[in-house]
Amino acid sequence: MDFPVYTIDTAPEESKAALVHAKETFGFIPNLEGIFAQAPSLLKGSMALWDLFETTSFSPVERQVIYLTTNYEHECHYCMAAHSGLAKMIGMSTDIIQSLRDGTPLSDPKLQALRHFTQRMIQARGWVDDSEIEKFLAAGYTQQQVLEVILGIAIKIMHNYTNHIAKTPLDKPFQPYVWSKPVVKA
Repeated sequence: MDFPVYTIDTAPEESKAALVHAKETFGFIPNLEGIFAQAPSLLKGSMALWDLFETTSFSPVERQVIYLTTNYEHECHYCMAAHSGLAKMIGMSTDIIQSLRDGTPLSDPKLQALRHFTQRMIQARGWVDDSEIEKFLAAGYTQQQVLEVILGIAIKIMHNYTNHIAKTPLDKPFQPYVWSKPVVKA
């Protein structure tokens, strides 16, 4: 099924301001937001949660670890490419980006703890054992951040699931970061 990619000119009236905000945020209107525009509440909600996640106690690199881990777990080709580009823009090391794209452990123990906890939250659908939370806290994170991980995952669920059903075409700025989930050898 084809989902239209709206522009500011073609979008429903209720979506136009949110598309302007997306353009201000990203420097252009990503195709994902153009698809969201068909459902103004989804577009507005996504942009609002994106903005809120920016105000969490996580650093920009940590936010990208959460996003890329969630994208990997959900096998979202569009978001893995987009966030690989965004991670590079904020100065995340190439080694960490590549490890997140490959699904291999990160060299930074604290970031690896964040990746692991995010992964476990997704795989267990939130039903993580107390021992997982304790390991996350022992790595230097807080109870507040346990909850903030949930916000990051929630944003990516909206993005990843939309990309899955809409088969969102990859934007030109993200094309250098095309991604497919690596095949894990047994």
